[in-house]
Amino acid sequence: MLRTTQDVAIAVRTARNQQGLTQAQLAQRAGVGRDWLIRLEQGYPRLELSKVLDTFAALGLSLAVSEMPSPAPDSDPFAQVFGEL
Repeated sequence: MLRTTQDVAIAVRTARNQQGLTQAQLAQRAGVGRDWLIRLEQGYPRLELSKVLDTFAALGLSLAVSEMPSPAPDSDPFAQVFGEL
């Protein structure tokens, strides 16, 4: 499950390494610059989504969206404190 830019970075880097691709090779396949790909693999938070999706496609990865489960009421460490005020 991808929740952060670091999760995306790890997924891309792992898939690239598993496929034996260099950053330059993947960048060329995805139609992005190597510097851009380096930022993606470092988890840079402000990258163009269409290019991220192009990179996923170049790696044969897909992205699925699902709802995150709501946190249980007990999991809020401040609920008891604020409830007593």
